[in-house]
Amino acid sequence: MSTKTPKYIIQTANEQPSFIRRHWLLATLTGLIVVAFFYGRYYDVDVLKAFKGQKQTWTEINQQLTEENQQQSITMSRIQTELKVKDQALQSLKMDLDKLNQEIVQLKADVGFYENLLSHKDSIKTLRVFEAVAEPVANHIQLKIVLAQKLEKALNKTGTISLKLLGITDNKANQIDLVKQFDLDNQFSFKYFQIKNYAITLPDGFIPTALLVELHSQDNKPKTVTDRIAWQDIWQGAGQSPVVIDTTPPQTDSN
Repeated sequence: MSTKTPKYIIQTANEQPSFIRRHWLLATLTGLIVVAFFYGRYYDVDVLKAFKGQKQTWTEINQQLTEENQQQSITMSRIQTELKVKDQALQSLKMDLDKLNQEIVQLKADVGFYENLLSHKDSIKTLRVFEAVAEPVANHIQLKIVLAQKLEKALNKTGTISLKLLGITDNKANQIDLVKQFDLDNQFSFKYFQIKNYAITLPDGFIPTALLVELHSQDNKPKTVTDRIAWQDIWQGAGQSPVVIDTTPPQTDSN
């Protein structure tokens, strides 16, 4: 009797691990990469949005600061203009005040002159030289002659004035005809008083001693009025003493 070989043989198969179990490390790494990719992408988007928002904020702040700076510049320009206008106004006011003070000084001088004229101890009864003043101005001498006459029932007086400056040159008597020398206006015409102002210069070496004034008028009696005034009485040089001349001739020894 022969033994038959069975057609089928039952064998125990070796258990094979699944695909996932065999490739879990790779799958894990791949998953991590995918997660990291999407996380990084969305994180970058958020960061970019944050940077854009911050940039917008800084842009707005910068624009606001620019506008504030422009406004402050406008304000500073306006303040500077106002200060300039105020400074000009103050300068103008100071000039006006100085001018007013000068006018006040002049008015006080005029009042003093009129008071002196009206209350002069030597009553003015006829045409005369009321005042004579000489003072240095720049490079010349300002000579002021005040002519006056009786104030009550005064009539208009017209005529000419003659001015001669007496002095010494090289120890010798000398005189200068001021009207002729400097071509001065020698006409006068007034009812109460008249002020004549002249500019003269003295020649080198000439020492003045007196001013001789002659008034010639056909409307006055007498027709010629003469007044001799010592130079030291009319000289008003600031800080300078009047010139005093010793006219006594030197004595000689006689044997």
